[in-house]
Amino acid sequence: MNLACIDIGNTNTVVGFYKNQNLVNVKRFETDKNEIIKSLNFEKFKSIAISSVVPEIEKFILSQIKTSYFNISFINSNINLDVDSPNEVGNDRICNMKVAIEKKLYPAIIVDFGSATTYDVINDIGHFIGGAIAPGVDVSAQNLFKKAAQLNKVDFKIPQTVIGKNTITNLQSGIMYGGIDAINGMLDRIKKEMKGKVNNVILTGGFSKNLSKYINHKHILDPNMTLNGIKLIWEENQ
Repeated sequence: MNLACIDIGNTNTVVGFYKNQNLVNVKRFETDKNEIIKSLNFEKFKSIAISSVVPEIEKFILSQIKTSYFNISFINSNINLDVDSPNEVGNDRICNMKVAIEKKLYPAIIVDFGSATTYDVINDIGHFIGGAIAPGVDVSAQNLFKKAAQLNKVDFKIPQTVIGKNTITNLQSGIMYGGIDAINGMLDRIKKEMKGKVNNVILTGGFSKNLSKYINHKHILDPNMTLNGIKLIWEENQ
């Protein structure tokens, strides 16, 4: 098998390259047409599977592809989406769920750190029953920098102390520790509504590695969950 799995997100696009069932390389770059042209050679792959939440970029990539491709959707995922509008569930969230369901990790909460921080809840029979969407850590920070004239951008680093001694560490503390406490609080609330019936919390997405050790809930770290979910859905539909 020579497969490229493409996860098109609002901020970043991530591509996983699979050979003989193994993920051999991962590329992450800004979701931008010029970056896509620079970063990808579509002619190298026999098959391409795409999960997208950015229709314009998806359309652009499809215009560049001269080989077979497969688009992820809620229809071809074979996942029971027990929500009001299944067609509104993001493809990236569906791909994450696919991995959790295939591995029988449910009942579970999946937290995906991207432009948005999403919380996906799978019940004890493997059905998606809903979740929550919050602004991502970086999106919240960028909005703050945009709105506050006297606050400049800072690196997304976690300072040693919550009480900052200068503007930079004040910002880093508020952005990072504020985001971490929001995540821990949301997990508390979801678990309470699930009456404690959660076997696994799974973290994925761009910030998952950096934030993992600050999450108070026992969890599994799976940074490539979305890519592996794309691959699982592609395989099931061959």
